[in-house]
Amino acid sequence: MVSRMFLINAYPWVMSAVRAVATLILLTLAHGNVLAATDAGSVSRPNAKHAWSVSLDNDLFAPLVSSDKDFTGGMALTYSSGGDAKYWRPLDRLQSRFDRFMGIREPRAVTTSMEFGVYGFTPDDTRSVELVSSDRPYASLVYLSSSRMYALSSDSSVSTSLTWGLLGTDIFGDMQRGIHRAIDNAPVRGWHNQISDGGELTARYQVAYHKYWQSDDVRSRLKTTLFSSVGYLTEAGVALSTRRGLISSPDHRFNPELISYGERVTDTVAMPFRGKENYFWGGVALKGRLYNAFLQGQFRDSAHTLEYRDLRPMIGEAWLGYTFTIGRQFRASYVIRAHTSEIRTGKGDRGHLWGSLILSRYL
Repeated sequence: MVSRMFLINAYPWVMSAVRAVATLILLTLAHGNVLAATDAGSVSRPNAKHAWSVSLDNDLFAPLVSSDKDFTGGMALTYSSGGDAKYWRPLDRLQSRFDRFMGIREPRAVTTSMEFGVYGFTPDDTRSVELVSSDRPYASLVYLSSSRMYALSSDSSVSTSLTWGLLGTDIFGDMQRGIHRAIDNAPVRGWHNQISDGGELTARYQVAYHKYWQSDDVRSRLKTTLFSSVGYLTEAGVALSTRRGLISSPDHRFNPELISYGERVTDTVAMPFRGKENYFWGGVALKGRLYNAFLQGQFRDSAHTLEYRDLRPMIGEAWLGYTFTIGRQFRASYVIRAHTSEIRTGKGDRGHLWGSLILSRYL
């Protein structure tokens, strides 16, 4: 278990390190930390609409996966707009202050989104009431997240997200037990051993720089992303992603590399830009991770946690998806994601594989 004293002593250092990385991204790669309104105007705002998206994640959506384990599933509801939201976004103003603190001076974001969701993790053996100390701990998160996208130019942008949530609630466990009863599957008995059982507040802030290398290509897109975050996932990484096919949505509204387990507030909720879409997409990412609350716990005592020395500091991810529009108002996506092992030893030393279904409606 991560000691309280370690977290208290490390937190200021972690904040300074992530701020330094984010500042380097903004200053060095974005050619200055001031987002010019004239550049942001290069993204056509009159075509922007509002979008609602529902996403479901489950390891059962992926081929060759037959049991709940690791990242076992989640669901989320996301609202996205082209800058002027119709609905109240409780985190947006606070997030804009964080963004200014990080050096982003553009007063208006090109795209803003808000998401409410829940997801969870389990060990391989979910039938046992007893603690499974040789595997990963149970963990869950209920969260509210806000994101903002700022256009630097026609071929680069910066995105940020701010998430508040609760670890250790009964919500995901109750959902999983209910689904197992409905499909007559084996009961899940170990949720009383989860990280921060009973509830604990948590948060995360992320910043990413995107560079588009084929922004003028009609049927093929390629981009690189540098990103860092601090909070319940503290990490930094680099990603390469691509799309190929009939593409209408702009690059700055498509960010699958920033998905964190079930969170996709900066990802695929964007509305079609000019018309129909029908394309494949994929990519790879490499992350250096300093802290993961879903494995190490936070300040509250937990029945089972892992030490940092038990975890792998470098993590690889890969994904492959397909997106298509349905009429003028709907877009659907399916994606398979693979994740290398986060744990060095024991039964938890294995990769993750899960699938996701996303349906969006544009208003």
